[in-house]
Amino acid sequence: MSLSELTRNRARTGGRRPSATPTLPVAALWTGAVVCAVAVFAVYAFFVRTVLGQQLDEAALTSAQRLHTADAPAAVWLQTLPWFLITGVLIALAVLIAAVRRRWAVLIAIVVTVAGAVLSTQLLKYAVFERPDLGLDTLTLNSLPSGHTTAAGAAAAALLLAVPREWRPVFGVAGAAFTALVAGSTLVSYWHRPADVVSAVAVVGAWTLAATALTDPRTARRRRRGGAGSAVRERAVAHQARIAGLVLLGVATVALCVSGLLYTGVIPDAIAGTGGNLWAGLLFETAAASAVFAGLTLALGRRSVLE
Repeated sequence: MSLSELTRNRARTGGRRPSATPTLPVAALWTGAVVCAVAVFAVYAFFVRTVLGQQLDEAALTSAQRLHTADAPAAVWLQTLPWFLITGVLIALAVLIAAVRRRWAVLIAIVVTVAGAVLSTQLLKYAVFERPDLGLDTLTLNSLPSGHTTAAGAAAAALLLAVPREWRPVFGVAGAAFTALVAGSTLVSYWHRPADVVSAVAVVGAWTLAATALTDPRTARRRRRGGAGSAVRERAVAHQARIAGLVLLGVATVALCVSGLLYTGVIPDAIAGTGGNLWAGLLFETAAASAVFAGLTLALGRRSVLE
C-alpha cells in the first residue's frame, strides 16, 4: 500500500487504526460448555426417563428398522463405510496440523477435546445413565450417548481447532455436515436412537468449549499486534465466521421445525411417506449437529481464541 493510500485511509478513519474485532470473554466459553453439558442431561431426562420421550425416540428407530430390514442401498452403503478409521485419520490430521503450525495450546485443546469427549461418553453410557422399563416395546439397554457420533464430532471439532482461523468458517460447516452424516448412519443402520446422537453432539460441544477456555484464549493478545491490515483481516474473518454460524443456525432451525412437524403428524403420511419418523429423527440429529457447530464456529472465529 502506497503512502498516499495510507494517508487517505487514516483520513477516512479520523487518523485512527481500524479497530480489531472484540475478544471473546472466557466466561462466554464456559457458559457455552455448561449449556451443552446441561443439554446432555436434559436430553437423557426427557427421551429416556419419560414415556413420551421413549415413544418419540423409538418411533424413529422402528422406522429405521424397516429400512434396514428391506436391505435398502442407502443403509447398506452407510454401514460399510469405515467410520472409526475415517475418524482416526481426521484426528491424526488435526494433531499434525497443530504440530506443524507449532500451536501447542491448540494441540493440548485437541487432546483434551477428543479424550474428554470419548471417555465421558463411555462413562455416561455404561456407568451413569440407565434406561428404565416404562412398559414400552423397546430395547431396555441404554445406548445414550452414541460413541460413533462422539468420535466423529470430536474429530470434526479437532480439525476446527487445528486449522488457521481464516479456514474455520469452512471447517465449521464441513464439520457439521460430517457429524450429521455419521449420526444419520447410526440411525439408518439401526445402531442408535436420535437422542443418543443429540446427546453425543452436546458432549462434543461441551468439551470443545471447555478445552478452549482451559488452554487460555488470551494467547493472541500476548503476541505482537499487527497494523491496520491485520485489523481489517481480523474483521473479515470474524464476518465470515458470523455468516457460517448464522447459516448453520438457519439449517438447525429449519431442520428442528420440520422434525417437529413430522413427529407430531402435522405433515401427513401421504406427504412424508412410511419413513416419516425416520426423517424426523434424521432432521433432529442434523439440527443438533448444525446448532453445536454453529456455536463452535462463532466462538472460534473470534480474535484471540486459539489462533
